[in-house]
Amino acid sequence: MELTLLEDSWERGDRLIIVYGRRRIGKTELLKQFIRDKPAIYYLCSLRKVPYNLKRFSHRVSEFLRIPKIQFSSFQDAFEALKGKGRLIVVIDEFGYLVRDDPGILSDFQEIVDEKLRDSEITLILCGSSISMMETRVMGAKSPLYGRADRYLRVRPFNMRQLTSWFPSAAPEDLIKIYAVTGGVARYLEFFSGVEVEAEIEKNFFDPSSFLYMDAITMLSEELRDYATYLQVLEAISLGYNKVTEIANYAFLQPKDVHFYLKVLSSLGIVRRIIPVLSPRKTKRGVYEIGDNYFDFWFGFVSPFQSEIESGYRGPVLRNFREKFPAYLGRVFERVVRELIRPLLPYKPIQVGKWWRKDVEIDVVAHDDSHIAFLEVKWSDLSIRAARGILTSLKEKASKVKFDGKRYYGLVARSIAKKEELSKEGFIVYDLGDILALGDRGTHEST
Repeated sequence: MELTLLEDSWERGDRLIIVYGRRRIGKTELLKQFIRDKPAIYYLCSLRKVPYNLKRFSHRVSEFLRIPKIQFSSFQDAFEALKGKGRLIVVIDEFGYLVRDDPGILSDFQEIVDEKLRDSEITLILCGSSISMMETRVMGAKSPLYGRADRYLRVRPFNMRQLTSWFPSAAPEDLIKIYAVTGGVARYLEFFSGVEVEAEIEKNFFDPSSFLYMDAITMLSEELRDYATYLQVLEAISLGYNKVTEIANYAFLQPKDVHFYLKVLSSLGIVRRIIPVLSPRKTKRGVYEIGDNYFDFWFGFVSPFQSEIESGYRGPVLRNFREKFPAYLGRVFERVVRELIRPLLPYKPIQVGKWWRKDVEIDVVAHDDSHIAFLEVKWSDLSIRAARGILTSLKEKASKVKFDGKRYYGLVARSIAKKEELSKEGFIVYDLGDILALGDRGTHEST
């Protein structure tokens, strides 16, 4: 789908495209696939000074023009040299590195877009991995590039349904296990074959030399300055301290200071604030969770045992993983259902989420203006008797939700015996296979 959007921009002759998304998501591979049969210059910025990158970019331009290597005095001059050379795509990957070294580079690229690309056949693609930087400093209202892009494309992870294409022979239960530890991030998926998945998880997360063990530390240390404090905040949320005061107490922070750290982690797509469905947006009932499955798993199963893992004493680590992983899968399955349930409902909901009040919780609530569905989610194999008991309890809990309109009740589980009987009685009943077969395929945001 992302390739189709980029092809559409190319056909329209768009001048500026901004592509962004978290690290390891597959942006570079996406762009290389897009330009492979087109006249193009691809340049990956280095985490060095702008003059160093300008020199290397100049060499790429020289190679494209088939002239001896020269160094342009500015990026503007380099693009001036490319004018009149026919249709061309210029990709500048990790553009945020240039902005980090010299924020004034944004004004240079404003001039490039306004002056150098105006009468040219060049399509410029700026790509970045720092979501917060791309959304605020590059695309934000105060940026010199604000409003100049023809398309903004945020590349997101694959959802669980799309893993069926990556692992066509894997069992549904193995797919959710892979999704539960990778979050659908392309680079992380490359470490799995879809066979003996739990053994692959143990190999990839509980070995101090493995990529998936190290990458959480690498990413956080690259993105964040006060690395240790962010670790404490994430550990707090992982342990179930999901309110601001609770996080502050665990991380030895003042509550007023916690909001800053949570805002940064939210901008990176690691943490998210959730509020009960049907609550006003400014409600104080919101709580925080680690919304990225990779980080959620890492902080729950790896971070507390780093000393044991690095000393080679893996016994307690593996016992903890094998004992608690099924419960973790239950939480992930809830998220999956909330992400993919929309096309399986008899109407088009405008909001899907969780509902809670005091000690009452409903896993999935989805509504439009005149319909509402209440669903319980169970990572277990249910008999029809057990399913009926859950649905009876669900109706009682749903009676506490104020909503004027048609009500539906349902259940989603790993498997449900005789689910057809429940469907005939008017219940919404699905199992894991149904979710994978019919779930929503959307992965990108574009404007």
